Amino acid sequence: MEESIILNGLFLFFGLILFTAALFNWHYFFNQRKAQFLIKALGINGARIVYALLGLFFALVGANQLFSLDILPF
Repeated sequence: MEESIILNGLFLFFGLILFTAALFNWHYFFNQRKAQFLIKALGINGARIVYALLGLFFALVGANQLFSLDILPF
């Protein structure tokens, strides 16, 4: 029970970090070596959209499970 609370809290936290980094175009985040592949493939705006959607998904999964919101069907 306690492990799931920590895991869902981490999903929520890191999802919000991803979404915020994409929203405000954090240069530190997008200058990382691992983000460069997506930037080269989709461009900076495409990478920002992918990271924003990914962050939103992680945050929704974490909030759904943490607060029992029943937003998502799983």
